[in-house]
Amino acid sequence: MTVPTAGDRPELLSALIEQSGLPHEQIVIVSTWPGLTFPVGVNVVEDLDRPNIQRWWARGIAEAERRGATTVAVVNDDIRLTPSTLTKLAGELGRTGAAIASPSRSPFKNGLHKRPLIPYEPRLWGSLWVLRLASGIRPDERYVWWYGDNDLDIRARRDNGGVVLADVEYEHLHPGEGTAKSVELQAQSDRDAQTFEQQYARLLRMSRFVTRWKQRLGSAQGKKAGVNASG
Repeated sequence: MTVPTAGDRPELLSALIEQSGLPHEQIVIVSTWPGLTFPVGVNVVEDLDRPNIQRWWARGIAEAERRGATTVAVVNDDIRLTPSTLTKLAGELGRTGAAIASPSRSPFKNGLHKRPLIPYEPRLWGSLWVLRLASGIRPDERYVWWYGDNDLDIRARRDNGGVVLADVEYEHLHPGEGTAKSVELQAQSDRDAQTFEQQYARLLRMSRFVTRWKQRLGSAQGKKAGVNASG
């Protein structure tokens, strides 16, 4: 497991480390702030450069791989889980051959998701996902703060073994809180949105067309049903 952290909530991070069920030597902390202390035995990689969550993910994944890992859970430092959470997600990777496993996401069914990608609707949760390293997929550092999980989701489903969803116990305690408090991160998120729009322009354009077409079709069918009922 790898977890990037600036040390804002040390009690949550300590709880996460214990809840993971992993020995400390199988945990890589990417420390993004100087002078932090962590539970004894975990592996610590410092990254004090400008914020880039994809780079933090990549650093942690690379360190875990260097230490012999074949699957790596990438987890926010404000996640609550149980010892079975990561075990089940990793098991789904092995069972399905997926590139990435992530918790259930409504309204989609659990199980393996590949194509079709249109209309595009993400399956992966960026706060908690497990990567099969043999897939070759790695975070793209062009996405500094946002949309990197969407990019991973598309590449896993389009080019590799897909994304598998599983019903696991977890809770994201402070989603979006850091971004909401930072004007700079909000501006960066807007720039990441532009990068995503440019990289996947055709996919997103076709997705919007199909969505509008379905909406118009549904509206027409609703009006027809209303006429038939009144008649």
